Amino acid sequence: MSPLVLVILLSASCVFSAELNPENKENAREEKLRSALIDAFQSIKKASAKGGIDDESTSGLIGSMIPSPTSSRDSKSTTEDSFDLFADDDGLTFAEAFGNVEPERRTSSTEKAHNVQHIVKTTKQMEKTTSKPNRDVLTKLSDSIRSTVNESRMQMKLVSNETDLLGLESMLRVLDAEILVHQWSSLQKAVSGQCKEDMEEYVNGLKDRSLWAMKMEDASGRYTSMFYWGNNYWTGSAELCEVLNDQQTAPRHNRSGGSQIFSEWRQDVSMTGLGPPFDTGFYIARLTVTTDIADIVKTRRTLHLGLCLPRACTREQVSALVAAVRAPTLRHVVTAVRSPDHGAYSYLGDPTFQILLGVCTTLAAVLVAATAYDMKLARDVRARRRRAANMATDGGNDTKLDLHGLDAITVSKGKSMYNVNNNIAITTSNTSEERLTAETASADEELKLSIWTELLLSFSMKANVLQIFDQSVGADTVAVVHGLRTLSMVWVIFGHTCIVVFKYADNTALRAVLEKSFWFQLIISAVYSVDTFFCLGGMLVTFLYFRNAAKGKLDRLTKGHRKMISGILQFLGLMAYRFARLTAPYLFMLGVVEVTMKWFAHNAVFEPPAMDHETCPKYWWRNLLYINTLFPVDQMCMLWSWYLSDDTQFYAVSSVLLILATSHFKMSVVLTGLFFVSSLLTTGYVSWSSEHIPNSEDPFTQFDKIYDKPWTRLGPYLVGMVTGWILFKTNLKIRMGRIWACVGWVVCTATLLFLIFGLYRTELGVASAAVYSAMSHSLWAACIGWIIIACSTGYGGWVRPLLSTPVLYPFSRVTYCAYLVHPVVLRYVAMHLTHPIHLGELLVFVLFLGLTVISYALAFIISVAFEAPIVTMLKIVSPQKKPHRV
Repeated sequence: MSPLVLVILLSASCVFSAELNPENKENAREEKLRSALIDAFQSIKKASAKGGIDDESTSGLIGSMIPSPTSSRDSKSTTEDSFDLFADDDGLTFAEAFGNVEPERRTSSTEKAHNVQHIVKTTKQMEKTTSKPNRDVLTKLSDSIRSTVNESRMQMKLVSNETDLLGLESMLRVLDAEILVHQWSSLQKAVSGQCKEDMEEYVNGLKDRSLWAMKMEDASGRYTSMFYWGNNYWTGSAELCEVLNDQQTAPRHNRSGGSQIFSEWRQDVSMTGLGPPFDTGFYIARLTVTTDIADIVKTRRTLHLGLCLPRACTREQVSALVAAVRAPTLRHVVTAVRSPDHGAYSYLGDPTFQILLGVCTTLAAVLVAATAYDMKLARDVRARRRRAANMATDGGNDTKLDLHGLDAITVSKGKSMYNVNNNIAITTSNTSEERLTAETASADEELKLSIWTELLLSFSMKANVLQIFDQSVGADTVAVVHGLRTLSMVWVIFGHTCIVVFKYADNTALRAVLEKSFWFQLIISAVYSVDTFFCLGGMLVTFLYFRNAAKGKLDRLTKGHRKMISGILQFLGLMAYRFARLTAPYLFMLGVVEVTMKWFAHNAVFEPPAMDHETCPKYWWRNLLYINTLFPVDQMCMLWSWYLSDDTQFYAVSSVLLILATSHFKMSVVLTGLFFVSSLLTTGYVSWSSEHIPNSEDPFTQFDKIYDKPWTRLGPYLVGMVTGWILFKTNLKIRMGRIWACVGWVVCTATLLFLIFGLYRTELGVASAAVYSAMSHSLWAACIGWIIIACSTGYGGWVRPLLSTPVLYPFSRVTYCAYLVHPVVLRYVAMHLTHPIHLGELLVFVLFLGLTVISYALAFIISVAFEAPIVTMLKIVSPQKKPHRV
């Protein structure tokens, strides 16, 4: 027999063999019993810390204190006999003192606590009729000893972590049922009030193995797998935690036929049983974890731990509770706690949402009224056509009427009045700029509309939809622009999809594997799609400006003024047109982003990908002035709006250069060259000074220094301006030999392939990386310029019909709105997830297709409501006033 058991025997013998006076015997026995047992268990703790406990000699003692999970509550513990050996003179055994005399009559922890309180109240009024020690005191002593042994065991686990714990599941524990129950005596200090009471109920439920408590534990997150494959989201199940608030009963057995699968699913315990005695809430704690054990967590790592706890607990209390936990191997720091159930944001109380609601309501009323009025006018015009047809038949006029297709009406004065998809043009030359959207027009000016009526009709949904889906373009239009714009927009959506979904995946390390794939360079190289937009923007501005100037369409704005004044008026007119053209849908989406991101920040399980809910209310005016790229990126609202800011600033620079070119062409050319060279040198210097190395892993490493700044992205826009000037100067007619055309296409194709795949498994030095950063984007724009020139002058081959196919025209016309709305769709999908995504190549592609369809559908709606009416109104108020819709 070990010395430890002898100590316990001697201590117990001294207590029960003492002779005391009758009135003090009971108190003295209790006091000595307490002291002896406490000393004995202190010896156990010391021996445990030294590793000197004999399992055989102490298993009975410790086993009686902590019931084994496998022991039955209806059978008497085998260690009770050993306790009978320590009976005192009056026959009270240790087993009776610990309440194990009638194990079959145990009640729940709540009832037991109530009984203890009742005993304390009644024992004060009862006379002492027995010499046995006070049962209440011994019960409390039993609980104290049990808590001491549990704490001792927990300390033993903490001390021997490195040698005893096997497997990641044991080492990567933060907060689970076992830790919560064993450490509750210390963790309860971190909470207070109703939260503490409900947590005690939860702990007692875990001890009693109540179904609702096990469901709460099941809804909480923990390590499952793929820790080394990038699984940082241990979210658990927010849905299960929410379902627990609904008290459920077992469904009646349905004897009728039905699906056996669904029948078994409904009988599962997850859909039956009563909920907890309190409301549950779901919390997500963001932790940074480290450990001293080698090769488990080599660096600081961020985890997101989902917890299903009583809703009465605040985020601050949950943070304090998790921070107080002593994990077996991990050392963690709580950096933030989120709770969708405690979201303090409400749409109705947000002034931005109220403004958006008012704008949408008013706009919807205007759209409906304009569409109804447009349809009424269409009926009136048809009636007039029928009357005119009857008169022509009776009078034998020379006017030819096509009453079936309503496609063409030939009238006097040599003007052709035609209708294509309800788009009418009155013109002597069939150009797209002079196209009308109506069903007919009156050559006799029978139907006269006021300016206010025309402005109202610009909101007609019927006319705007037909205008977007029009399959025709003017003869002087560069048709390949539509294909380039559409394909580039799809490429942007693909790149953004991969960036966003990988952030919320449980296998983020998959990206490191995919980055080594040759075809993954197509995703990384999506950054060049923006250079395509810049090139197209510069080309269209230059081409249209010189063509309008050649036709004298700018004379109305500058006639009668000096060159300086006329130049200023032109600049102000161009900037006003640009601002009016872009701002309406842009400002609307700014409000949508601010409202949705506020809701996501307070109610989503996952953290939002950006801080737009904080930056948009503060810095929205920078977006409105298109200067947000001149400030730090962490202060930017709508991160993808950097392109609009840069493009508008480039538009201002190009306007000055174009206005100057009309009177001082050489000076304009010199300034354009200086801007281009300075942009290249600036980009190279910034790359070299920051030691930026472009690679296939992260093209956005220098986003705030190189990627979004206008002085580093000006090159492609200037290349586009040169392309537009060439198209205007040659009038879309260039004679080129077949050999030179082939050489041009070979060089263009090789350059594009080099820019897309050139960094695959390539390591650049600092100097070569600076040259690559400076030249790559402009080279891409130069290749796009060649494609435009070759396709527009008859040397495009099969590329021209591919990029000019009419089916792409509607998608091209809503590209601007698609660019604005598609990141909102991505965030909406990601923020409504409650579990991380397990990504694969096929799943990413399916997500991309679905997000593209939804983005374009919403883009069509926004374009019809905002963009198309603004474009029509600008035509109405412009100096070159076009025929109006009827």
